[in-house]
Amino acid sequence: MQRWRDHLDLKGIAEIKAPLESDVGSKGIWIATPDGLPVHLGPGEKNSPDHRDTVIPTRRHSIERGAPLRGTTPPTRPTRLAHILMFTRSLHASIDFFTKALGLRLSDHSGGVAFMHGAHGSDHHLLAFAQSDGYGLHHSAWTVASVDEIGLGSERMIQQGYARGWGLGRHVLGSNYFRYIRDPWGSYAEYSFDIDFVPASTDWEVWSPPPENSLYIWGPEVPPDFVRNYETATD
Repeated sequence: MQRWRDHLDLKGIAEIKAPLESDVGSKGIWIATPDGLPVHLGPGEKNSPDHRDTVIPTRRHSIERGAPLRGTTPPTRPTRLAHILMFTRSLHASIDFFTKALGLRLSDHSGGVAFMHGAHGSDHHLLAFAQSDGYGLHHSAWTVASVDEIGLGSERMIQQGYARGWGLGRHVLGSNYFRYIRDPWGSYAEYSFDIDFVPASTDWEVWSPPPENSLYIWGPEVPPDFVRNYETATD
């Protein structure tokens, strides 16, 4: 971890004490974002993908049935945590901080939202940020294997009492198909499929389209409180 400490020191990013409630042990380094959110950097293998997820086409004989009986499908099992979107007081400060601290790169930017990918090859975004009045979690996104798995997972969540959310739809920035499931605290878990991939060798062109043309290509109307930060809300 000394190389990380040297790197952070060179970038002018101070190490902080571990939060009292932390249970990650003594390994690693704690730093604070411009919003004051503690972030832990620890040793580990690269777990972001090295290539775009394989999209398996549906192939069947013309006389075979394409869909099984309702209730006979296996549970949807996400293959990995794809990304998180955090609220921030300052998009510019958050972009600058994670560029310096982790070497992330800006993928796209639109209005009050920005997306960042990894320098060594990653999905379109590992971290994303939305302008707010403080930090908080908007959503965590989980990769699944097909649009059908998004539907099956969403149906299962509805059966368990989690009907609120947004989708099915398809994003513009990132290109992924999505369904957001609202949790009891006002944030979301997203089923995600077929997101854009940025190879390490690619000089990615950053888009900055207007918000009305960049959130989704198709899908239901966006919930009125979709981008509300309930962690800072007072009413």
